[in-house]
Amino acid sequence: MRFDRLQQKRHCLSLAIAVALLGPFAATAQPSPLDGGDPATGTAVSGGLAQSQVPVIDTKAKRGQHAQPASSSTAPIDLGTVVVTANKRSELLQSVPMAVSAVSGDDLRREGANSFADYATQIPGLNLVSTASGQTQLVLRGITSGSGQANSSVSTYIDDAPYGSSTVYALGGLLTPDLDPADIERIEVLRGPQGTLYGANSLGGLVKFVTAPPDATRAYGRATVGYSSVSGGGTGFTERAMFNVPLIQDKLALRVNAYHRDDPGYIDNVATGKSEVNEAKVDGGRAQVLWTPADKVSVRFSALAQNLSGDGLANAGVEVDPATLQPVYGYQKQSRAAGTGLFKVKYRLYDLAINADLGWATLVSSSSYGTQKVNQDQDVTAAYGPLLNPAFGLANGGYSISDPVTLGKFTQELRLESPAEQTLAWRAGVFYTRENTTNHQTINVFDATTGAPIDLPSLAEISIGPGIFKEWAGYADVTWHATSQLSVLVGARYTHDSTSYTQTGSGLLTGDSQFTSRSTDTPTTFLLNPSFKFTDNLMAYARVASGFRPGGANVGVPPGLGAPASFKPDKLTSYELGFKSTLLDRRMVFDADVFYIDWNQIQLASTAGGFSFLGNGGKAKSQGVEASWKYEPARGLVLSANASWTDAKLTADTPAGLYGYNGDRLPWVPKWNANAGVDYDFPLGNGWSGFVGGSYRYVGARMTDFLSAPGPRFSVPAYHGIDLHAGTYVGDWTIRAYVKNVTNAHGITALSSETTDPRGAPFAASYVPPRAFGVTVGLDF
Repeated sequence: MRFDRLQQKRHCLSLAIAVALLGPFAATAQPSPLDGGDPATGTAVSGGLAQSQVPVIDTKAKRGQHAQPASSSTAPIDLGTVVVTANKRSELLQSVPMAVSAVSGDDLRREGANSFADYATQIPGLNLVSTASGQTQLVLRGITSGSGQANSSVSTYIDDAPYGSSTVYALGGLLTPDLDPADIERIEVLRGPQGTLYGANSLGGLVKFVTAPPDATRAYGRATVGYSSVSGGGTGFTERAMFNVPLIQDKLALRVNAYHRDDPGYIDNVATGKSEVNEAKVDGGRAQVLWTPADKVSVRFSALAQNLSGDGLANAGVEVDPATLQPVYGYQKQSRAAGTGLFKVKYRLYDLAINADLGWATLVSSSSYGTQKVNQDQDVTAAYGPLLNPAFGLANGGYSISDPVTLGKFTQELRLESPAEQTLAWRAGVFYTRENTTNHQTINVFDATTGAPIDLPSLAEISIGPGIFKEWAGYADVTWHATSQLSVLVGARYTHDSTSYTQTGSGLLTGDSQFTSRSTDTPTTFLLNPSFKFTDNLMAYARVASGFRPGGANVGVPPGLGAPASFKPDKLTSYELGFKSTLLDRRMVFDADVFYIDWNQIQLASTAGGFSFLGNGGKAKSQGVEASWKYEPARGLVLSANASWTDAKLTADTPAGLYGYNGDRLPWVPKWNANAGVDYDFPLGNGWSGFVGGSYRYVGARMTDFLSAPGPRFSVPAYHGIDLHAGTYVGDWTIRAYVKNVTNAHGITALSSETTDPRGAPFAASYVPPRAFGVTVGLDF
């Protein structure tokens, strides 16, 4: 991974090392029992609606059990309905006046999907920049400044609780929580800025994991085991278990799930002789308690944990020739120094949601505390070896950056909202968050062949912390239902945030320093969202919305070098027109939208005195078209497709230190994305039934990051992929099998130089996983 990209990711260890040395010397085929949720048991409670206010949902199955195909049924054929809480109210997906997609947890599990990479192309406008498991940047509608952007442009929520850092100090642009789908009810993706309702970091949109709530009416459970293997790599195993038990009938329930995955590796290190070095272990679980002391009051507490670890995950990618993109040592092979590559991340989230229906309004309280602990040790020998080894007289010196990061984040939201159906429906809320971050970075020196430490004076150590981020916000919106067809939503949010952090540096290359920096900002966001229902099954809407990412104090740059002490928020405004339709007696849905986004004061990395820092500069626009379609032509047979065209480019040159020019495409944004799928459920007789399905995906060509030296950027070619799945149900048993990436496509998901020269060979390329096969067996009880 090239050195300047490391700076964009960490913004601490900097080009000062090179400068110092050079002076003297990188859904629905099986209807889900959980689709649409169950407001009566808590899923939609966060929207503050009483059960009577929520539309009846076609579940077609009891909660916790799998639906059986009903091909012989005389009931009308339809796609059913899905309820989402995208607007923090329970609404039919087809009635929400903005671009929202929902993927059910049951569909993810039957497809063998474990991560974003398995289902991202099912969402129009969603793209990934991914180097390895647990290291993924989400991009919606083309809003990204590149693979090394320090802060995320897409917010992540787990139920009603925000998760992940809102700042640049805890690798917020890279560490998107990628939850195992073991007990996920659905994943909602909101496209376009959500700054008014959800606040900071939702420039491109928001991803919301909705978990299955406890059920106080009956006891049930599920257990599954699985096996998988990957082409040219190893094998993996999966165990998952869930149980739900009423503690007090109809009043108090407990739901617990636990899982463990061994995700097989498929990259070999030719330097050390180790194979499958990118193997990952994932384990975790969630415990939830739902208490409904009265019909109009509910209290839900949950605790979530997930651990991901691998001995080679930090050394993602394989070496390629930048001119041809051909692997240097062979596909699925890399050469990295011994003893490097460790990557571990631990996610924890504790949240408490209280909902009280007061009759005239609903009061909602959401409290959460999340932690994130990261430990990684990345090989940077290709970057530092040619500079440092001659200086220290080393023949085989290896170098790595160890980087433990901790994050603690508390949030509290209170909101009061009127019934949704009244003529003037209103909502008002307040929000508070406090983050505490520590980040300690060290350059290690060792023998590249054996990994044995080499005794040298400290080269560079930088400690950040505590980094404190605080945010207060107040928001309100009003929806005027002018007629039974016309509604207009108007909203605004005012935010005050402050940042402070202390940095200490020492070592031969960076020198000694200690200083504290502070910054404050007061951004305001707004929303205008009229909609018109031509019929119950056809709606058009317009949406004008804004979003922002917080500014902050610059890290890694001692005072006196000419770098600004802080950087400002970047902001955007989005203009969107769309429609949603349900056709052919609810057998078909078709949605489409067009959007135009103005993005200003983009947060970009620059350099001063050999140190990397964040500044504001440059402008960009993103415009595009998105469409999705689903059709059930015969009972049990579901066809689906989606496509997006995105034109995201600079409208002004980048500031000094980067070489991006007016008209250049934004990095890692394909112009075209597409996905097509088919699923079929059918009876087999004698209590047996089956399902079979598949999907095709296309990701268009992309440009790499803006470079820190003049000259052309690199283009990454488009790629295709095919996934297949099949299975059978008999009684309470389910057997599933899947094949991912049937054609073994070598699609590149990240690419950068491993040297200090942004064009220097070799480059590191990360690929989509090779062809993989898996089978799972599950029992409902």
